Amino acid sequence: MITRARVSGCFGSSVVAGAVLILSAMGAAALTGAFSGLLGAAVEPPTRALLAVTAVSAVLAGAAFRPAPWQLDRETDTRWLAYNDWRTAAYNGFALGLGFTTRIGFWLWYVVPLTAFVAADPLLGAAGYMVFALTRVGLSALLTSADVYVTGGIARARMVTDPLAFAALGALYPVLTPLL
Repeated sequence: MITRARVSGCFGSSVVAGAVLILSAMGAAALTGAFSGLLGAAVEPPTRALLAVTAVSAVLAGAAFRPAPWQLDRETDTRWLAYNDWRTAAYNGFALGLGFTTRIGFWLWYVVPLTAFVAADPLLGAAGYMVFALTRVGLSALLTSADVYVTGGIARARMVTDPLAFAALGALYPVLTPLL
């Protein structure tokens, strides 16, 4: 999809398409992260901690017993390719920046919304989600522009990300338990 996200007219370069893709992903991520932070701020700290501990426990149990994370098991909409203009890149970036609207691939993703919720700060939530979007979309755009394909990429990456997810989610427990 990224290689087809070209921008028509005088801005027909893949660099502009990549910039539109990344910026729309970061915009969607900022909105989602700010919403998660606001949602956390609207909940009293003990209740927020209880909800977060429950969510962390569920994700850890899921990661221990399922090889693939809970996700919408789909790619971005291929009908967007028919636009052949900036919308292809923008819509694709927006969907990928939200995170949960497409295939996630890694349990580590769940750290992003949980941390935004626990932080209870819209700015921190937006910043965390934007880092997620920049790494998710930016790395894909970089690998595509370099014409690099990693064989068995997700399966190999899970050997690193799944232990990181356990460590990161486990690190939330000492932060949350004093709030209970």
